[in-house]
Amino acid sequence: MIDFLLTLIANGWDFLVDAAPYVLFGFLAAGALKEFLPETLVAKHLGEEHPRAVIKASLLGIPLPLCSCGVVPAAVALRQQGANRGASAAFLVSVPETGVDSILLTWALLDPLMTLFRPLAAFVTATITGLLINLLPEPGKPPVAIEPTSGCG
Repeated sequence: MIDFLLTLIANGWDFLVDAAPYVLFGFLAAGALKEFLPETLVAKHLGEEHPRAVIKASLLGIPLPLCSCGVVPAAVALRQQGANRGASAAFLVSVPETGVDSILLTWALLDPLMTLFRPLAAFVTATITGLLINLLPEPGKPPVAIEPTSGCG
């Protein structure tokens, strides 16, 4: 039992050590987004409650070379700068699916059709996710009650 726990702790530590550079890169990207992207620009383009904001966030995320660990701090930074929930979710989905580096690697190792399909699939899945998130009620807010239109019943 002790051997199992020691192995579990050692493997967990190895995982944290392996993931640390990617998470740190994500924090660096989040800091760059926070520092160099004006909040008014983020709020203007990603804060509006319109499908355009989700589409822009999906397109913004596709070329970024962040992994699934590093995208979380970047998405949090966008949300804090005024991006709406759907745009933040779309960014969160599109970034780890592909990036400029993986697009080039796909071109080198696979065929041109897959090179086109990967970013397209990232865009579609991120956009659908963002649009669905925008349809959900804000957490903590009660759903809007429908008022009866007649006195019958």
